[in-house]
Amino acid sequence: MPFTLGQIAEKIGADLKGDPRITINNLATIEEAGEGELSYVASPKFHKLIETTKASALIVYQGLKSSTIPLLVVKNPYLGFARAMRIFYTPYPAVTPGVAASAIVSDDVKVPDDAYIGHNAIISKGVRLGKSVVIHAGAFVGENTAVGNKCYIFPNVTILENIEIGDNVVIYPNAVIGSDGFGYCWDGSRHLKIPQAGSVVIEDDVEIGAGTTIDRATLGQTVIGKGTIIDNLVQIAHNCKIGEYSVICAQVGLAGTTTLGRHVTLAGQVGVAGHLKIGDNAVIEAQSGVAGDVPAGETHFGSPAREIKQAHKINAILGHLPEYVARIRKLESSNKKQQ
Repeated sequence: MPFTLGQIAEKIGADLKGDPRITINNLATIEEAGEGELSYVASPKFHKLIETTKASALIVYQGLKSSTIPLLVVKNPYLGFARAMRIFYTPYPAVTPGVAASAIVSDDVKVPDDAYIGHNAIISKGVRLGKSVVIHAGAFVGENTAVGNKCYIFPNVTILENIEIGDNVVIYPNAVIGSDGFGYCWDGSRHLKIPQAGSVVIEDDVEIGAGTTIDRATLGQTVIGKGTIIDNLVQIAHNCKIGEYSVICAQVGLAGTTTLGRHVTLAGQVGVAGHLKIGDNAVIEAQSGVAGDVPAGETHFGSPAREIKQAHKINAILGHLPEYVARIRKLESSNKKQQ
């Protein structure tokens, strides 16, 4: 459905510099956009493309001007573009409420009239489903699990027994929620499995990426805080506590009983040892290995991860290490000759 620039400006809270009657049919990258399409500029490195783009309008940051193309001026162009995307596209595929004939739903489960249960999905005994729930094909929901309102469960997700899922939670394909934590004890001759009797609690507005695994607690709860977003292929071990609105990128691994504060960011392939605490608003940069607690608000990098300025100093020194070794050997050789 097309919208005018005036309508889009109003919906995203932009100051329009141009004709409000111009029609926009779609969104595209600044390099690929054509007539009737909207794009955005969030960085000065794209300035040179403003005069050559074929887009009908651009979302830009304050202070940027153009005499050749209409502009939608906002404080944060990327956020403005995200809001514009939601005008033209729904975040998740739409479905028609109902229960597929091949779905298996326990007799004691009440399926809301506005819910969707897809082909070959299995809803076990004692499951509680909220309003407008979507559970796609091949998903499994274990006994006595609660799934909140407006949750969207993609195909082949596995949610095991006794899990608590809040409202507006999205779980992408092949994620596993509530598998046993990695608990074993050596008894002198073999690894003795420790029963994993706890649960997983996923609070409201969480998104969990494809192939991600979140283990149940040994005792108590593994908790994913409100508004947290988790990328694909992440491993969260037993008894971890993730604070609200944290961001966990692809291939991160958290060992057991790790605690993250609010608004923590773990970039790709970060590994965190067990029983550690990472404070509010901390950032761990990509491919870092965290071996100790991280104070609130600090950025750490490296393996072992260190405060960012210290880590960069160490890396700078390491880059000169062959030179330093050669100089030391030369000094040692000179000292031997003098002796």
